[in-house]
Amino acid sequence: MNIQPLPQRPAPLPDELLSSWIARLADANHCSAPELCRYLGFAGEHPPETLEELRGANIERFCAISRMSQSVLKGMLLARRVEFLVECMAWSDFQHCPTCTREMPGVSLRHWRYAWSLVCKSCGSELLPIRASPDNERQVSPRLLTRAVEGAWQLEQAYRCGNRHQARRVDLTMQVVGAFEYKLHHAALFSKDRQHRYAMLAALYLGMSRPMLAAALALRNDPAAEIRLRVAFPYRRKLLDRVVRQAGQLPRGRTDGHKKDAGRVTGPTVVASKTTAPEFFSAARQAIDKLGEAADRGALLRCAENILKSARQQPVDI
Repeated sequence: MNIQPLPQRPAPLPDELLSSWIARLADANHCSAPELCRYLGFAGEHPPETLEELRGANIERFCAISRMSQSVLKGMLLARRVEFLVECMAWSDFQHCPTCTREMPGVSLRHWRYAWSLVCKSCGSELLPIRASPDNERQVSPRLLTRAVEGAWQLEQAYRCGNRHQARRVDLTMQVVGAFEYKLHHAALFSKDRQHRYAMLAALYLGMSRPMLAAALALRNDPAAEIRLRVAFPYRRKLLDRVVRQAGQLPRGRTDGHKKDAGRVTGPTVVASKTTAPEFFSAARQAIDKLGEAADRGALLRCAENILKSARQQPVDI
């Protein structure tokens, strides 16, 4: 069969996704993207974005029609690490560069899909969520931004190396952060709220560099989080005991508004508290009375947490 190249061929941009380039190629040749995908020999109506999706396609036919080498083609696709425990590449566009999209509408670059990408490599502008939340209008503090940049760098290095130990460490750090703040979970890396995304990256920075100190600092500011941690990690009792002891040895920050604790790193949720609230002791005593002093410690903590939740949900008589 005589294969004719397409008459119009816009040059791919540096680091452009194949799906983005095929959409621009279809517009230049006055056809739809699904029609062009069928003509190029792809199985579906959507262009592939990963090396796995390209399997089964007639690569030689595609390269002949598009006048593109196989090396350039593979360089426009995403390569996922299946063995990495944390998802670090978005399956769809979740952020963009306002400057690049203004100059070239519809364009999408590969590094925009990475969880650690905070600025555009083409122009240096800050990447913004596509479906922005109203909270994005709030300015990110320089302190949070600095730690988020460090956390993004550590996440990128762990993913590039593909080290299973580092992957496990990232996953455990994110689980601990989720125990302190329910809004900060694994999907927060792709959140449309910049505050949540930057807070997760900042927590990764401290959790990857000094995990014990990070947990102790967060526990110092939120004593109730000890119960949530013990419920989330019932088989790490000795390690959690060390964290609790370290949190008790940390100096308390000043609560007045004149002097700020500029040298300390706090967790995502900061609750000023000098002493443990009486309701925690009351819930603990009720759990001991209910299950007995010989009961398993994890069961006692879960029972105390349920009692505490029930007490907080009860209506207050006025």
